[in-house]
Amino acid sequence: MRSDIESTREKLAQTLDAIEDKLNVPKQARHLVDRARDAFDKLNKENPVVVYATAGAVVLAAGGLVAWRLVRR
Repeated sequence: MRSDIESTREKLAQTLDAIEDKLNVPKQARHLVDRARDAFDKLNKENPVVVYATAGAVVLAAGGLVAWRLVRR
């Protein structure tokens, strides 16, 4: 019986640790940033042209939005 109680306590502790980990917003944000950085690095190594083309498209879109906003004034 005692071993069952200890086993249940350990499972509960693991569950609470998992819940705490999921609810830790700064830790989850760091994890997301790390995953995005890894994906970017992998893409940049495999096909850097796609990365530079995407960056150029983002810059052009941002410039277009700024120009559109200035014209609308």
